[in-house]
Amino acid sequence: VLYGVFLLFSGATLLQGLLCLWLFNIMIVNWNGMSYLTAIKDYRGILCSFAAAIGVACLCALAVLALGLPPVEGLLASVALGYGVMLVWDVVLLYRYFPQSDRSPWLFLQWLDQFMPLALTGLFTNLGLFAHLVIIWAGPIGVQVKGLFYGAPYHDVPALIAFLTILVTSVNFVVSVEVNFYPRYRDYYSLFNDGGVVGDIVVAEEEMLATLNSELRFCALKQLFVTAAVISLETTVLSALPLGFNNLMHGYFRTLCVGYGLYAVGNTVMLILLYFTDYKGAVLASGLFAGVAGLATAVSLLLPQQFYGFGFLLGAAVFFIVALLRLDTYTANLPYRILSQQPMVATDKTGRFTELGRLLDRAEQRYEEGRHKGEPHGAFERTVVRVYRNHWGGSDDR
Repeated sequence: VLYGVFLLFSGATLLQGLLCLWLFNIMIVNWNGMSYLTAIKDYRGILCSFAAAIGVACLCALAVLALGLPPVEGLLASVALGYGVMLVWDVVLLYRYFPQSDRSPWLFLQWLDQFMPLALTGLFTNLGLFAHLVIIWAGPIGVQVKGLFYGAPYHDVPALIAFLTILVTSVNFVVSVEVNFYPRYRDYYSLFNDGGVVGDIVVAEEEMLATLNSELRFCALKQLFVTAAVISLETTVLSALPLGFNNLMHGYFRTLCVGYGLYAVGNTVMLILLYFTDYKGAVLASGLFAGVAGLATAVSLLLPQQFYGFGFLLGAAVFFIVALLRLDTYTANLPYRILSQQPMVATDKTGRFTELGRLLDRAEQRYEEGRHKGEPHGAFERTVVRVYRNHWGGSDDR
């Protein structure tokens, strides 16, 4: 809804706005679906989904260019079709492993009250990762593409290519860090749950932490080598590509390569913090990342243009250092964290989001009951007001 309102005042044409909204809605499903895909372990199906999406998008884009169709609308439609293929394929994969639930879809809101630190961690991480781009658009090198659409090509293109250099760490975390660390992690916690003796717990902890340290060290070294190699070869390779790179863009690229490399390793460490349920540490690291990266980028707009990428670099460095120090501190006394720092009695946390979910659930049930009884279609809003008034005793105005 918010993006739809933005598009209404963005200056885009009706067709461009509909294509943007179509792509946005597809990506909502895709991003949520990808969070569950690794759980089903159907890697061949996942690979085919990505390959089909890329193939359809590229073929449609080539057809648009060959037929001389409007490039903006045609390429937007091509990307939306590609991601649409991924959406359908991924949903089919997920339905094979996760059956249809009978529970209300509105009740997911209760988990925001249960695990608010996780929601904040995700929010802060994405703000730190992308807010610096938006801030740069407001600077001297920002350009108005159309209406409310802005960009900074001199900064955005190097940022996009520099972001690709962290793929090695993203892949390495799934196929190496998690694969080797998780069995040790599972064995260690199973000793607490299944009555293991103290000696076995101590040995399991040492093996788990040794594996974790080794994997994190190799992960950081791999990212370091990739970043160093890319920076060494970037002048030759990027100058040969028709991307219009100048000296300023080369400087942005080198700075952002280092920044994204630090972010990638720091994000890996933060994910390990979440393994140990150190939600406060994850919120602290990601919050500092978002705050420092955004503030430093805003301050950099007052400096010469060659310093623009250093705001994100500083934020990523703080993210990496804080997450690493927090992990070292947290694991230094792990048995205490597990046995003594947890609440003595399990409690369900309820708040505004839980109440909102229950309100919408009851409203939907009453709406469905009324619809089956022949009430006119479109009474959902009146049902919400009626349920709210009955539950909270609010007036009509409220």
